[in-house]
Amino acid sequence: MKAIIAIDSFKGSMDSLDAGLAAGEGIQAAYPEAETLVYPLADGGEGTLEALTYHRSVKERTCTVTGPLGDHVEASYLWYERDSERIAVIEMAQAAGLPLVPIDKRNPL
Repeated sequence: MKAIIAIDSFKGSMDSLDAGLAAGEGIQAAYPEAETLVYPLADGGEGTLEALTYHRSVKERTCTVTGPLGDHVEASYLWYERDSERIAVIEMAQAAGLPLVPIDKRNPL
């Protein structure tokens, strides 16, 4: 048996890779002979950098950006080269994602 596991994050509690690894452990407990392959998954929010560059040799860079509440936050972006292309991967959630807003300030109105 081979199981390919790709689970999106559980916002605020578990990232995609950890969720996939937990599912893999469950499968292995029930079927010790199973081969499990875990891949991070993202819908464009937090975790997108990891999902798009999983198992790639990348350089992480950081910069200061304006966060969702107007304050300065450190955000990462990844840089890698493929063939003759230079590629930067930017995750908007690094600058404006929900985890950057304290619970007491989350008010859609």
